[in-house]
Amino acid sequence: MNKTNPFLRFLIKNPSSYRILKPLLELFNLREKEPYRIWLRFLIDILIDAFGKKRKAVIWMNSMTPTEIAYAFDAIPIMPEVIASIVSNIGLSGRFLSISEGKLSTDTCSFHRCILGLAMDNLLPRPTVIISSSNICDGANKFYHYLSSFYQCPHLFIDVPYDESESSLKYLIFQLEKIFKDLSEILSIPIDQNRIYKIISNSNHSRSLLEEINKMRQTIPSPFPGSEGLSYLLGMNFWSHGSERAIEFYLALKRFIKMMTNFGKAYKNHERMRILWLHQIRPYYQTEIFKILQRHGAMVSFEEGNYLYWPPLEVKNPIGSIAKKILSNIWQGPLEKRLNAISEMIKDYSINGVIHFSPWGCRQGTGASSIIGDFLKENGIPFLLLPGDSIDPNNYSAGQTRTRLEAFLEIVV
Repeated sequence: MNKTNPFLRFLIKNPSSYRILKPLLELFNLREKEPYRIWLRFLIDILIDAFGKKRKAVIWMNSMTPTEIAYAFDAIPIMPEVIASIVSNIGLSGRFLSISEGKLSTDTCSFHRCILGLAMDNLLPRPTVIISSSNICDGANKFYHYLSSFYQCPHLFIDVPYDESESSLKYLIFQLEKIFKDLSEILSIPIDQNRIYKIISNSNHSRSLLEEINKMRQTIPSPFPGSEGLSYLLGMNFWSHGSERAIEFYLALKRFIKMMTNFGKAYKNHERMRILWLHQIRPYYQTEIFKILQRHGAMVSFEEGNYLYWPPLEVKNPIGSIAKKILSNIWQGPLEKRLNAISEMIKDYSINGVIHFSPWGCRQGTGASSIIGDFLKENGIPFLLLPGDSIDPNNYSAGQTRTRLEAFLEIVV
């Protein structure tokens, strides 16, 4: 177990490092898409605030916990799972997986193992409080409860009911009301209804822009790459709703896609097949997956993770509408919800074939995949179950993946 050099750790946790890094990244990424540059600014500003001496409260949240809750208290939401994906993308996940070795079983989620390694190496902003939701991932609650003991901070838990009945909604509203009250006490910040209304309005603005973006992405050929939809677009969907930065991001993305569609441009020039990517994530370390797809003219035209499943929030009923947002998640409850959404995406995006990425250690990502495959095959849709890992490159087999992808693409019309 080789932990980070103390001086390097000091630099990583020093907000001045990010203030220096910010203009350098702007210059380095000058030719990148504007939405991507906004994503980088968003990350840097989050880290500056989270590591700052006069910092606001830092609220750790798992990926399905609505960030509107944190923004309602003018707190800094930290999404450790998204941070783990970034760490993997820059090729450092193996280091932190090895640090956490022996603390968590290698059968568990590699996101969580990487997060624990980062925590043990003291590289993450210290949480004031942790909030986790049981939405789609039962393991997250146990893991984040363990982290609350590690950091000696409160852990607030959202127990999401299975169905969308009236009694389930009431039960969830009761929990959210208690969480708002507990946060007010823990943070010594009064509940500000005017601020909550502003956050709900921001969230609805973001939602309406995302709805337009998803509609624009139905264009043939695909104007936006699914590989990026599964990275920074998904990151902003998880992390930014309720903030003004989210609105800035979605407006920029809408402008970019509109430019591509107005000029009849495709992300790649030889789109022959349109692919739907199922599950919320992809491998974040370097792989050949998307290069192989592109070589065969197969474009990931849409991603299940960016499906807009929740209705507009109600300004006059913020907690109730956040509860409805949580319950409406297509990965929560009966599988029929997800199957209906998949059928809708196949129709709307003129899909020719479906890839279901199934990460090792993710029960949600593997449990229903064979049933989904049978459903799609019965409806004449070519389907590939692609096992792998999002964070740990040691669980990735380049040869097997290439063989599976090429065999699948041969049968896609």
